[in-house]
Amino acid sequence: MSALVGIRFVQGFVGSAPLTNTGGTIADLWERDYSGAPMAIYGLSSTLGPPIALPITGYFAQYLGWRWLFWFFMAVLGFSWILLALTLSETRHTIILQQKTQRLRDQLAAHGYAAAACIESPPSRGLGHVFKVTLTRPIRFLFTEPITYCTALYNGLIYGLVFLFNESFPMVFGHLHHFTPAQTSLTFLGLCVGSLLASFAHPIQEHHYLKVRTPEARVWLSLPACFLLPVSLFWFAACSSASVHWIVPVIASTFFGAGIFVVVLGVLNFVLDSYGPYTASSLAGVILVRNVVGAIFPLFAESMYEGMGYKWAGVLLGFLALLFCAVPFIFYYWGVEIRKRSKWASRNEGMQSHEVG
Repeated sequence: MSALVGIRFVQGFVGSAPLTNTGGTIADLWERDYSGAPMAIYGLSSTLGPPIALPITGYFAQYLGWRWLFWFFMAVLGFSWILLALTLSETRHTIILQQKTQRLRDQLAAHGYAAAACIESPPSRGLGHVFKVTLTRPIRFLFTEPITYCTALYNGLIYGLVFLFNESFPMVFGHLHHFTPAQTSLTFLGLCVGSLLASFAHPIQEHHYLKVRTPEARVWLSLPACFLLPVSLFWFAACSSASVHWIVPVIASTFFGAGIFVVVLGVLNFVLDSYGPYTASSLAGVILVRNVVGAIFPLFAESMYEGMGYKWAGVLLGFLALLFCAVPFIFYYWGVEIRKRSKWASRNEGMQSHEVG
């Protein structure tokens, strides 16, 4: 057990990088007005990942044994690592310019010349400075930037609902409908269907954004979509009974998947538009809170469902989701004021205005 805990720690440590860097990479590669579609693909992949993985792992564990899961993960992640190592290059424009400048200086030095700026340039900052900035800036954003800590809190609470809701599937379908673990894992595909259907509405969101072109416009579709979460949770809770056909709660879960995709994508795009080149630092803080919630909430989920009962626990989640519906409206109508109080977001806004001017 201690070995598994240690390995899980290493997985979380190294696996956090792509979760936080993807948004920053998209901000590097696409201008703000064209980042919506790439972020939608990223958001869809992160939303579809867990529900798709659960049936795979469920059948692997039931028919091949749990050890085969690790061989499967190693093969998939190993292939992904090789692919990224061979194809992924630097995307941050400041680093690219520094690399080009250094190559030109090296070419000049080979012929006995040196640029004046190079002669008087200060000593380069070492790896320690890089680690200091990359490790401390996300924490500073999380505690000093209103946009970061507001979106981190909301995103964490939303994912808390996701983790608690996911814990109900083995109980409802396993205990009440007597599904095997592998069969129970297939019921998570309802979340995938909902996310996929919601992705077809993304062009509507993009059309609205291109008319307004403000970070707040990114959460426009979240205003109606956020209500899908409480509706789905209340519906699922009402159907948590052996007398109700199992397909009914699965259908209810599709609405939850649709709402999660739209709401989470709206938050990610709002952060990206607000921070631009500083997106990775902000998203690191946002995803840190999400991961902490993901580690803590499942610890008490089973006790909550057993103590309150499946129906009332689901009703509680529904009321929490209904309470959280106020947050997208706050971002949409008062996001400008929140951004004005965010130092780094204001700096990015000044850069955007300078480029437009």
